[in-house]
Amino acid sequence: MTQLEIQIPLETWLPAAWDEFVNLADDPASAKLKGYYYQSRMRFEPMATGADHARVHTIIIASLGLYATLRRIPLNGHDGCSYRKAGRDEFQPDASYYIGDNAEAIPWGTRVVDLDSYPCPNLVIEISDPSLSDDQGAKRLQYEDLRIPEYWIVDVQTTNILAFSVTADGSSRRIRQSQALPGLQLDMLTQALQRSRQETQSATMAWLMAQFQS
Repeated sequence: MTQLEIQIPLETWLPAAWDEFVNLADDPASAKLKGYYYQSRMRFEPMATGADHARVHTIIIASLGLYATLRRIPLNGHDGCSYRKAGRDEFQPDASYYIGDNAEAIPWGTRVVDLDSYPCPNLVIEISDPSLSDDQGAKRLQYEDLRIPEYWIVDVQTTNILAFSVTADGSSRRIRQSQALPGLQLDMLTQALQRSRQETQSATMAWLMAQFQS
């Protein structure tokens, strides 16, 4: 157990000053934890995941990379990247993407993305197991407040994908087709996740490639 885990309980939103959160988040003891800060509360989660979470995470990342490649959509993805708006927000989603004109917005050498200097990602994804209720609740509100254009919640247990498009005024609506990656049907990704439970990931990706090219 790390010193950070001794100091605070994990997977719980706790009242905290910004400086207190930053000191904990930047402590080397938190290197294997994901950190969030929203509305003067902090939350830390284990970065280490179970096999189911890891396999779903892999399929999602591979699928989006394949789709963008075949459709020639400029895209750069970040796995477990930290985003910080000083004094107000920090989040560390499972996956996030800069797409189109924003694809090269973040320069090499960036450790924590400063949202006062760089734009928010076009797409943020949380792989939910067992964090589903929080991903649907506080994190969704945070991403809406930050005006992140698109947010997905991938439920590991049901293979369901809840996706939301966020408007400029911060309101959101459910979508079944990605707006950030035009033409991408989320039901197809759901089918890929279901197939991956019965076959190898390489077989699933071969099937998905055929669907994307049809």
